[in-house]
Order: sequence, then C-alpha cells, then structure tokens
Amino acid sequence: MLKKMLQQAMRFVVTGGINTAFSYGIYALCIFLGAGYAIASGVSIVCGVLFSYKTTSAVVFGRGYSGSLVRYIGSYVIVYLFSVLILKTMDEFGINPYLAGVLAAPPCAVLSFALLKLFVFRAGHHGPVDRHSGL
Repeated sequence: MLKKMLQQAMRFVVTGGINTAFSYGIYALCIFLGAGYAIASGVSIVCGVLFSYKTTSAVVFGRGYSGSLVRYIGSYVIVYLFSVLILKTMDEFGINPYLAGVLAAPPCAVLSFALLKLFVFRAGHHGPVDRHSGL
C-alpha cells in the first residue's frame, strides 16, 4: 500500500509539475495584466482545474470516475482558499507577488494531493482497478 501511494505521489509530482507550470503561467499573465493576487489566483485555479482534471485522474490515479469532477472542483475550492491565505500573508510581508506565487505552490500541491487521494480518487470508490499498479 505504501509503495502504491509513493508511485502515485511520484506521478502526481510529474503531472503536477506540468499543471503547475500551466497554472503559474496563467497567474503571472494575470499579474502582468494588472489583476490582483486574488483574481490572478482564482483565474489560474479555474484554468488549472480544467486543464488537469483528466491528466490527474488518468495518469496519477489510473482511473476514470463518474461524478468525480464535482469532488475535484470542491477540492480545488479548498486549495484556492488556502492559496489566497498564503498569498495574502506574503503580501502583508511585502513579498513580490511573482515570488509569492512560486512559494505558495509547494504547500498547495501537498494539500491538493491529500484531498485528491482521500476524497476524489479513493480506492474502490467508482471506477476500475488502478491501471498503474505495476509501476
């Protein structure tokens, strides 16, 4: 069980790196265009969720789940609120919003993996057997 979770975590890191680069690009573009951190974070999360739902479900957890998009979106609402709290705190300390976006990513990724693993793509809850069990 631990081996499977570590394998999923590694796939999450790789897939998440791609998704994070995409989301950070959207965030940075919004900041560049004059949006505040809350708007930039919100836009980047919405775009990131739409971009990453299929890759995460297929590549990381090896499953397709009916009805999991709602739980996935709910998880990212929590991640969004967490990220805005981190960004607000860094803004109060005068940290550059571009750097703040980079610094907020790791704790948000940990929270995201935990929520997805425990509530969205849990074993035995909708969907077939893990297609990556041999990895």
